[in-house]
Amino acid sequence: MVARLAHPRVLLALGLFLIGVVLAFHAWSGPADAMLVPRIVLTLWCVIALAITLVELSRVSGMGSGSLSTLPVLMAALLIAAIAVASLGFLIPSLPLVALTLWMFRLRRPLPLAVGTLVIAGGLWFLFHHVLLIRLPTLLNSGAL
Repeated sequence: MVARLAHPRVLLALGLFLIGVVLAFHAWSGPADAMLVPRIVLTLWCVIALAITLVELSRVSGMGSGSLSTLPVLMAALLIAAIAVASLGFLIPSLPLVALTLWMFRLRRPLPLAVGTLVIAGGLWFLFHHVLLIRLPTLLNSGAL
């Protein structure tokens, strides 16, 4: 039984859930101003991670047969990109994240993958930075990116 619980997908899902709980605990105990959206997102993160953990536990124990391998990978990539935004700015971490998302959605040809990545990530940056005038985090080298 313990060997079944030590399955990599179960451990990944459980780790994502625990990270979400710790971050949500700090967000809910922090200041009230401008923290509503991060609190809601972290709460949704915890609910999704808990659902993934339960599904993966049922798969490993033999009760379920569905495949849910892309969602934990995307959640882990999103967590890594969110942490990297603080030091690398918005554009650099968003490029591999968008490329991974498109790859997971079975866009496998190189040219559409590259164009889609540049259009989506660059378009989001342009939308926030120039249209909505919301300044996104920049690279630490004097804000060049």
